[in-house]
Amino acid sequence: MRALDGKVAVIAGGGTGIGRATAELFAAEGARVVVFGRRAAPLEETVAAIRRAGGDATGVCGDVGREEDVDRLLAATRSAWGGIDVLVNSAAVRLRGPLTEISAADFAEVLRVNLVGAFILTRGVVPLMRERGGGSIVHIGSALGTVAVGQFAPYVASKGGLHQLARAAAVELVPDGIRVNVVAPGTIDTAIGEVVADFRRRLLAHRIPIGRAGVVGDVAQACLYLASDASRYVTGSVLAVDGGWTAS
Repeated sequence: MRALDGKVAVIAGGGTGIGRATAELFAAEGARVVVFGRRAAPLEETVAAIRRAGGDATGVCGDVGREEDVDRLLAATRSAWGGIDVLVNSAAVRLRGPLTEISAADFAEVLRVNLVGAFILTRGVVPLMRERGGGSIVHIGSALGTVAVGQFAPYVASKGGLHQLARAAAVELVPDGIRVNVVAPGTIDTAIGEVVADFRRRLLAHRIPIGRAGVVGDVAQACLYLASDASRYVTGSVLAVDGGWTAS
């Protein structure tokens, strides 16, 4: 039996990078997958790849930080497959620049997507998971929710807040059988990581005890563990997938 047979999984940010890798892995493990994101073309590519591999998937276009878009996602998922067992929230934006040169509006936009969006998604899936007797919520946080680097203040703030939001939700939702956890990647080779210049990525890799950047599959496997019954005693955790960076 596959790890997610019979489960319905929503993957926010499922068109690219970690989200796409997670969607493809979950489908291969038996889940019926709904991918959600702001751009239609990447979602269609993810859905097509899953279907070519023999899996079940559909896509819904929208913004995690807009309540009406998330409501549409939830309605479409209920209509297609009756409910939700797993949410993986990989949707995020990143803004790089000196703290003194970032506008309040730009700072707020990063929090709107990365933190408020996580809240809207979490709140939205709870009733559907209650109907199915429980579920698993996995947010993609960051090593930068634990440690900080310069030039990324909005992102660091949003991910630190996300880690605490997940912990608060985990404690509150225990009676509903809903587990909430965070996967906190370090340096991962993704499209979002391209905002970091190659020389800086190499510098960071040299500070990682394992000695390399991660790949999206490393994060997807951690999400699979937290989504599956293998982690039934795990909630409120922040699982570092960073090659030992935050431990060193």
